[in-house]
Amino acid sequence: MINNLKSYLDNFFQESANENIPHKNKIELATAVLMIEISLADENTGGEEYKTIKKILLEKFDLDETKIDTLISLAEDEVDRAISLHEFSETINNELSTSEKTNIIENLWRVAYADAYIHKYEEYYIRKIADLLHVSHSDYIKTKLKTEK
Repeated sequence: MINNLKSYLDNFFQESANENIPHKNKIELATAVLMIEISLADENTGGEEYKTIKKILLEKFDLDETKIDTLISLAEDEVDRAISLHEFSETINNELSTSEKTNIIENLWRVAYADAYIHKYEEYYIRKIADLLHVSHSDYIKTKLKTEK
């Protein structure tokens, strides 16, 4: 088990000699970190948000449930030690298109709406992340309206 986790961690941070190859594992981790950050933004951190995060990660990435659970655990550790979101947004900005980044913002709204209540800090952090990912204000609003329940 520990060897599997070590191998998985090594893959997350492995540097590629060819800069044209996307760092898929870094994208997975960066995306999960942003979702965990949103789930922790309010006092209602709970099961519904984590279920939503897991569902989104299962939909978005080609990983089984065990690897998704490991990814979420790694993301929680990263959130605990991270000073800012810049390293994660930089990874995403370097690898993803505008539409993919807009999709991440939409998924952050899905996490925020999981408990049927948008706290002001959730909205603040999603706006901040949208700015870091260079997502336009109009796309930010469109994604919010699209995910409202």
